[in-house]
Amino acid sequence: MDLDQIEKLNDLKQKGLISEEEYQQAKERILGAQPQQAASTSQPHTMTMQTNNFDYAMVLHLAQFCSWLFPFLGLIVPLIMWQSKKEDPYIDEQGKVVMNWVFSSLIYFLVSAILCFIVVGFFLMAILLVCSIVFTIMGAMDANKGIIKNYPMAIKFFDVKETPRAPVTPVEPQN
Repeated sequence: MDLDQIEKLNDLKQKGLISEEEYQQAKERILGAQPQQAASTSQPHTMTMQTNNFDYAMVLHLAQFCSWLFPFLGLIVPLIMWQSKKEDPYIDEQGKVVMNWVFSSLIYFLVSAILCFIVVGFFLMAILLVCSIVFTIMGAMDANKGIIKNYPMAIKFFDVKETPRAPVTPVEPQN
């Protein structure tokens, strides 16, 4: 096991076939591998997943769809996600974008619900549903590209520092 490998390394060092530095590096590798193997055998289903903040921001936007599972979950889940990583400036700005839309859509929904007494409210709710789906997907795609942009029609409750999109230069026709 580890003891046998270290003894072999020591023999190689004693014979002058490897340097002291090579011996120390190999010994650290052998001893460093042992705790990892023990940890992996004792907890075989434990996995650490790391994501970059663009992926996290995309999920932050898509978390609004949680309200389809349970009312107000689309508010609570993004709010918790935003607050848990608020120290990251990019996630903080994306959280503001999401909360601007969530609060705006709640206001639009309440107005539509009141207008349901006159049939117009039902049409406004349908439009709000379509806008919520489209804007959320657009926001998630922008967030995954590193773009900070408020949703269209969002009331600005939080000041968001938007990033400019790359300017599109017109292509001149070839003669």
